[in-house]
Amino acid sequence: MRRIFIDRSGLKAFAIIFLLPFLTPAQSNPKSESAPQTRQERKDEAKQKAGRPDRAARTEAGAASTSRLALPFKRAWQYLTESASTLAPSVDEERIYLPLAGGRVICLDRGSGSLLWTSEPGGIVGVPVAVGENSVYIATRKVADDGSEAGGSLRAVDKATGLTVWVKDYPRPFASPLEPGGNRIYAGSSDGSFYALASTSGDVIWKVETQDIVHGRARITDRAIYFGSDDGALRAVDPVNGQMIWKYQAVGKIIGQPAVDARDIYFGSGDGYITSADCLTGKLKWRSRTGAAVEASPVLAGGRVLVASFDNFVYALSRSNGDRIWKRRLENRIASAPIVEGDASLVAPLRGEYVAVFLNSDGRRVNLYQLEKDFEIVADPVFSGDTLVLATDKGLVVARTTRSADIPPSAVKK
Repeated sequence: MRRIFIDRSGLKAFAIIFLLPFLTPAQSNPKSESAPQTRQERKDEAKQKAGRPDRAARTEAGAASTSRLALPFKRAWQYLTESASTLAPSVDEERIYLPLAGGRVICLDRGSGSLLWTSEPGGIVGVPVAVGENSVYIATRKVADDGSEAGGSLRAVDKATGLTVWVKDYPRPFASPLEPGGNRIYAGSSDGSFYALASTSGDVIWKVETQDIVHGRARITDRAIYFGSDDGALRAVDPVNGQMIWKYQAVGKIIGQPAVDARDIYFGSGDGYITSADCLTGKLKWRSRTGAAVEASPVLAGGRVLVASFDNFVYALSRSNGDRIWKRRLENRIASAPIVEGDASLVAPLRGEYVAVFLNSDGRRVNLYQLEKDFEIVADPVFSGDTLVLATDKGLVVARTTRSADIPPSAVKK
């Protein structure tokens, strides 16, 4: 008997040719599970997805704002780099300072984006650049030849030239954002202590020991320095000598910078709670729960506390009792604090491709700025004057507000 041999590829082709006339449209295309949607059906489906903003509508119906954040944004320039990092940029009136992966820090002209200087402080830049009066401060983590940690350093760099003014080494690297204040720099360390350093030398003035790494950014006031730690405690210490005034013990890590008014302090923690306590005594006033950990700093806006949670929601809570006034869901996790300007706030979802602006009063959207395709936000945004600075996975994107026909010039704050 004669045998016929057909290889697998030939058999597959034969089966497709033979069966094609008998297949339905959905069966003949494995990627198609139903009849093609109409344009309107696709649009409606997109709107129904939880948290996804309607990109065609910059402002939601009936929402109006006098904030600069409500003005349309237009890209001014961008600085693209293959060594983009996930650290936030820092700005002053003339310059933008951006850490890059690999240990470099670049300084760009705020108006044009042109490169002014580059600094290579040695080691890995672990926190955003801190901006002082004449210098910027760069904290790095040293790495040994075998890849292990080899201590840390703090370097003061001239703002205009990028030249080193002084450098100081430490046994362990700093872990929190640096916070300049007066003639000092305040910073938390991976050694579990919080430091007050001289801004002219980096010398230690005093330190406060905690029970874990201090990632929390300090809030500086005349009466106290407030900071959180990974041990779940918020501490108030004397600015002069670092003596403990009071300590409030929460459950989860406290990373965001606390918000303070004349009487109370507000902070989030890793257990998902927003807490308000008395500034002078640390006595609890109220707690309000979100759906996940809170690492972003709370922000005060009139009678409200605005805070972002890892559950993808932004919450507006009453400052007096913590009751929820509104909440708004976005597509991605929110790790940065809302930026409040006037009656509106800007929110930038982590790894999102847009920023959105909401009314502080009721959470309705009054603006939306869309990045180019495949650009994702990787760090805290900065808004200064009329300029929005966004760190993305492809580099820095800078946009500026433009005058809108529906907002008269007299309505916008100078």
